Amino acid sequence: MRVLLLDMTHGGQVLAPLFKAEGCEVHVCDVYGIAPETMLEGLREKGVHVTVGRPEPGHYDLVSMPCHCPDSFLEGCTYDERIWYSQAVNRFIDDRRFRIEVTGVKGKTSTCYLIAHILAHAGKKVYLRSSRGSGPYTKEGHRIDVLKSIAPPYLLDLPEGDYDVMVCEVSLGGSGKADITCITNLVEDYGIAKRTRSAHEAKKDILSDGINIVLESEKDVWSAYGKPLRTCGRKVTITGSPVFGSPAEATVEYKGTHKVSFNPDYLCLQYLEAMDMALEVADAMDIPAEAVLDALSSFDGVPGRGEIRIENGRRFVIEHNPGISHMSVRRTLETLKAMDCLEGAVLVIDPVSKKVCDKLDKDLIADVAQEYGVRLIITAGDGSEPEIPEGEGTVIRMIKEGYQ
Repeated sequence: MRVLLLDMTHGGQVLAPLFKAEGCEVHVCDVYGIAPETMLEGLREKGVHVTVGRPEPGHYDLVSMPCHCPDSFLEGCTYDERIWYSQAVNRFIDDRRFRIEVTGVKGKTSTCYLIAHILAHAGKKVYLRSSRGSGPYTKEGHRIDVLKSIAPPYLLDLPEGDYDVMVCEVSLGGSGKADITCITNLVEDYGIAKRTRSAHEAKKDILSDGINIVLESEKDVWSAYGKPLRTCGRKVTITGSPVFGSPAEATVEYKGTHKVSFNPDYLCLQYLEAMDMALEVADAMDIPAEAVLDALSSFDGVPGRGEIRIENGRRFVIEHNPGISHMSVRRTLETLKAMDCLEGAVLVIDPVSKKVCDKLDKDLIADVAQEYGVRLIITAGDGSEPEIPEGEGTVIRMIKEGYQ
């Protein structure tokens, strides 16, 4: 069988040896032209045909590519069958360890960290794969051993080890074979593949025959695919008025009604939906309430995601995130508005990119900043520090970076 794989940035090099082991004639194309030469040379040494830019014209029995790749990449090629990378992962994955896969538009990393934190507090041996990096997760936190893409093919590249649970963030889609899957939200069904497809077309591939958790408000979207669904709603409610830098008090519905105080070092209001989904996962796994409540009260946020501090009387919010967009900016500003922290605020956006696909729409972000009356500074993206005006207003630093 003659197989063509497009895109070496998002896992083609993981799939190529697997197709080769089946006796296929494998062709790969680095369509974005950014794969390191060492990677391409390694594939050539395995007998894989490698091109850069455009694939070799001709007929293929099977083409596989990420759902976000536009069809224009296949100009000059014909094929009998085409599958997305998620579907190729479904074909090859045979990892029997308990696996939780999480995708969605926003909140993937936060949800994964909360799930891992809860399971670690329940005594589980946990491995966490996320856009921040991958490694074991214990009650003390996440030890990052390696930085890898969260594209679906990297589910085939998980490390060995007697882990009780593998918690895996996935960008678009998934294996379709996880024990539990989560779709955090579809707050924007954004266009992919030069707007010829939409995000949900890729993300639906995560749905499995096991437990699939989605938002109650999005149940109708995902029920169309015929997989069993569990929904989550509001399980965590903030009580009183939250104050920047002070513990927030909340009521948690989990095997009863409980009161929890959240750590003051992160914007917990931005994590409420992630908490709801993590609690649904915990319920599906029958995690004891004591472990869940202990985890929620000790959680201090994802490092670099909604971190807050006060220096010389001035408030600072730090956000390192590949998913920074006008939507995430709006969410952060809305949270700070609820804390009465926007007077004289400055928003600094740094469009640094490390293999991040989503482009930064500066005009949409500028519109949101203007709506909330916040001064906007967009850096050159070269790592230089911007000059932040002096004052007493909140400084919101957002750096668009990550390994997707």
